[in-house]
Amino acid sequence: MKNIFFICVFSLIAFTGCTDDDELYKNSGGNSTEEESTLPNEDIDQNLFEALNLDYPGLEQVKAWYESGNYYSAAKALLDYYKGRIGITNPNVSLMNPTITEDEQLFADYAMDKYRFYVNKNYFQNEAKKQPWSLQNEDKTINWQFKPEGADAEYQKQLHRHYWMPYQGKAYLVSKDEKYISSWKEVYTDWIKQNPKPETPNTTTWWQLQVSTRIMGQTELFEYFKFSQNFTPEWLSFFLAHFAEHADYLAAFRYQDENNILLSQGTALAFAGTLFPEFKNASKWQEMGFDILNKQVKKQCLADGMFNDLSLHYHIGSLNEFYNLRKLVAQNRLPDNIFDPEVDKILEKAAELVMHFTYPSYFKPKSNEFCTSALNDSWIKQRSTLEKNFKNYAEMFPNRQDFRFMATIGAEGTAPSTEMKTFETSGHYILRNGWGDHDTYNKTTVLIHSNNYSSDNMDIWSHNQPDNGTFELYYNGRNFFPDSGVCSYVGNSEANTIRNWFRQTKVHNTLTLNEENISTAQGKLLTKVEGNTEIIVTENQGYSNFKHRRAIFFVNKKFFVFVDEGFGNATGVANLCFHLCEGDEVKLDADKYGAHTEFSDKSNILVRSFGEGITYDPFEGRIAYNTDGKFNSRKAYFLNMNKAADTPVRYITVIYPTEDATTHTINAQFTDADKDHTKGVAIEVEVDGKTYKLSYNL
Repeated sequence: MKNIFFICVFSLIAFTGCTDDDELYKNSGGNSTEEESTLPNEDIDQNLFEALNLDYPGLEQVKAWYESGNYYSAAKALLDYYKGRIGITNPNVSLMNPTITEDEQLFADYAMDKYRFYVNKNYFQNEAKKQPWSLQNEDKTINWQFKPEGADAEYQKQLHRHYWMPYQGKAYLVSKDEKYISSWKEVYTDWIKQNPKPETPNTTTWWQLQVSTRIMGQTELFEYFKFSQNFTPEWLSFFLAHFAEHADYLAAFRYQDENNILLSQGTALAFAGTLFPEFKNASKWQEMGFDILNKQVKKQCLADGMFNDLSLHYHIGSLNEFYNLRKLVAQNRLPDNIFDPEVDKILEKAAELVMHFTYPSYFKPKSNEFCTSALNDSWIKQRSTLEKNFKNYAEMFPNRQDFRFMATIGAEGTAPSTEMKTFETSGHYILRNGWGDHDTYNKTTVLIHSNNYSSDNMDIWSHNQPDNGTFELYYNGRNFFPDSGVCSYVGNSEANTIRNWFRQTKVHNTLTLNEENISTAQGKLLTKVEGNTEIIVTENQGYSNFKHRRAIFFVNKKFFVFVDEGFGNATGVANLCFHLCEGDEVKLDADKYGAHTEFSDKSNILVRSFGEGITYDPFEGRIAYNTDGKFNSRKAYFLNMNKAADTPVRYITVIYPTEDATTHTINAQFTDADKDHTKGVAIEVEVDGKTYKLSYNL
């Protein structure tokens, strides 16, 4: 009962908004008349006192005990101070109404079963039970070097981020069962012993992302466990000494690349310096953290709002970090100007991009379906994840009624525009005819086209896949051309072989030369036309001697016409690649140079292509939904065309969304007279006897 009283009282005081420093720290340092403890000093990690600023307001009794040589009593006074500290709040922790999800509880308990530490959902020994692998040796010690057979390098990296530990903190807060803190103390002590801080960062245990993630988890664990009877002065000294060691290490080794890892480093330092101002280096941590964040958000977030990893997965993660940082600033009364005023404008664009990348399946009642694309190194998000993030965006930008619409799944706010969206800097183009609500989520069509510009060399480690010109197309509740996915991170030779397969240009919905990967991603938007028929024309010089131009016509916001052209003096075979969704209902039509589907739920497409000398080459495609090395087979095909020197290859493809794909007839032909073909396109498309004349000029 005493612990519950402390939690309630101090949380209540924290939210009253005291502003007087004397009030904030009143009676928070222990009783100066307390009798000296007889417990031995050697149980206390004295490195703690070297790291602390003993002149910090509220630590007067700590300093007095320390200077008298009674380190145990000093640590006990410090613990009393932290139990009574008010005015400093971790926005990621709720002490008043603690909750834990079913999975979090499961992983908290598994950690005590032969050291089955949760890494992520891609690494289960028993998937049905969501059972992580055991790290227990025969002598019942922990094998921190363990890696499941066939796992990629991410297993070891993520193992050392200690994801399961905050779940144990939540489990303790809900249950008050001391077994959770006992497990944490045993495991963390062993981890420190077996994984000492190196002189310079390594790629596993003390890599910057691992250190940053551990720091963030430890700021939560401290709040979850500090009222436990097993959170002793001895443990406080051990924990805080190594927390300061982590933060100092992170401040000493700034990550060299400008990407999501550096943002995570900035976030961890900002949290460490703000939530533990009692340390000598706290102001340095805080200043460095916010300096990284202010500068990097401008560098890493492109002009159109996309973070430079060009992966929606990492984009959403970076946005979530800034959401938590804004709460950190607000709840701890940091100066408003600690964030550059430009940051909010940048983050608003970034949040808007997530909104436009969302498919209408998001609005399906009780949906657990995939609601986003998987372009580049990303994996598909489900509604629960998106809804949480849209609520954050609506809170961050309360004037945005479209964010409110997304946060409430269409119940409030205003639906976003259905006009074409061009994210030209990152090379993403979105055509749609609606958003949907509880009744119309399945009556909309969305196409996302990706044609990136990137200075990356697209090596195996890059999050930017060599897939310029690819697209996904959603209609009536189904993604008919889903991206192949990631499947695996960099790792051993087996993992790298799988990763390289999924990174091939030819396993995306685009044009290749001789089935080879493109060497550069220099996507350009040549023109766009708004109106009843929307037009997007993009181009990419993927090979030194072969350039792909793709025009997409969204005719009457109902069906799509693609014109794919390959220019240059290359010779060989051009391959127009199409990768369809899974299911026996997908039918390949070799004689019609296309495909169609026969799903019974009235969600189907008809695909027909036209051009001189086309040959049809079906093959087995793949699709992966996670990064666990597992994938499913699906139907795919090439439309091959011989490429002669200085003569372009030209294709027309009509993709017609429909309830019944067997009831339509489609024909198309080029009608332009310009033999150069570089200045524009003119075609005629006939659908069920109705002719559409389509063209563009550059």
